[in-house]
Amino acid sequence: MFPGAGQAYNRQWALASLFALPVVLVVLLVLLVATQSSSSTLGRLLDSSVLVALVVLDLALLGWRVVAILQAHHARADFDQRSWATWLTAGLVVVTLAMHAVPAWYATKAIDTLGSVALEGGGGMFDDRAGGDVAISTPSFEPDLGLGERVNVLLVGIDFAQGRSQHLTDTMLVATLDPDSGEGALVSVPRDLYGVPLGDGRVYNAKLNSLMSNADDDRETYPLGGPGTLKEAIGELLGIRIHYFAAIDIDGMRQVVDTIGGVEVYVDRAIDDPQYSDTLTGRRGFYLSPGRHHLDGETALAFARSRLGAGDSDFTRAERQQVLLTAIAEKLTAGNLLITLPGLLDAVRDNVATDIPSGRIPAIASEVQDADIGGLEQIVLAPPDYVTVDPNSAAGYVLYPNLEAILDLGNRIFGASTATVEPSGP
Repeated sequence: MFPGAGQAYNRQWALASLFALPVVLVVLLVLLVATQSSSSTLGRLLDSSVLVALVVLDLALLGWRVVAILQAHHARADFDQRSWATWLTAGLVVVTLAMHAVPAWYATKAIDTLGSVALEGGGGMFDDRAGGDVAISTPSFEPDLGLGERVNVLLVGIDFAQGRSQHLTDTMLVATLDPDSGEGALVSVPRDLYGVPLGDGRVYNAKLNSLMSNADDDRETYPLGGPGTLKEAIGELLGIRIHYFAAIDIDGMRQVVDTIGGVEVYVDRAIDDPQYSDTLTGRRGFYLSPGRHHLDGETALAFARSRLGAGDSDFTRAERQQVLLTAIAEKLTAGNLLITLPGLLDAVRDNVATDIPSGRIPAIASEVQDADIGGLEQIVLAPPDYVTVDPNSAAGYVLYPNLEAILDLGNRIFGASTATVEPSGP
């Protein structure tokens, strides 16, 4: 099975050395990269150029091994279908083909997933779920980011359940990470914020969770489109520049969690929501006792969506969403990706869309893997400090942002160097 071993058995020492040398060099190179490279495993797995190189190397090694097997057989006997040795050699060739087909399949699947969910893929997840009414487009500016610089990403969760006439961003969260200092934060933005500045002098006089959908329906009024307009608005709210956007189908979170084998979370007080309803399974009610729990996809989704239990609200739900997101990130960076990679690639491809260029994803993934995910500061823009509640406005239950307090928060978390935003709208 090792190139050159058959030649050595046949006492063809020169050929044995010739066949073995390239493979030995490849093994040494892999060991050298694994022990000395500072880039993370996750980053390598998400780098299209690395994946293409691996496919090419895999095919080259496959051809080399097959040639070595066939030469070793032919040196001892001719190929004869009536000979057991011929059938044994054929079996070795089949096993060798299978050994190389699996990693090549993994790599091509990863390349396909990156091309689908990244900027170049155009947000295919939206086309599949929403009939094309939301589209990922080129960012309104080209982020001038070098390796190791702080990056700000807007994460949104969208409910694409059947029967919904409008696909709202009921989960909106800004994640920031400074790889040099190790500092970072998760900031949850309430869906019911009303009167958020758009960054071009206008104010959005409706609930913020409807902005992305409305902006995509009305490109004349919102030329940046849905994701771009939402990035500008939340960036203006926090006084920062949001570099990238990523969206996930909320129900797709179930598939992601199941694929990675579930997640571990700690519940500090009981969650008891008899009104919770799972639109996919029909499950009614949700209860989780205090303590540490291992959550599967269905339970994790309920953990992140339940909000009507005693003492719960949109704000406690946002806190739990941050806990779940952190748990998923820790599981993904734990070094056991190879086992779950095929299923995870399918889950991501079908449920995620982003305007991050595929060439930028490996660096961001490496920074996330190297970060102390559990040490990220977690903040929810909640009353009374950051929002004022008005349950009886003309638009129903709304939250008015305390702009000064939120800008102060943004300046503290994101740093003065990122706190100045130049309007980029009409």
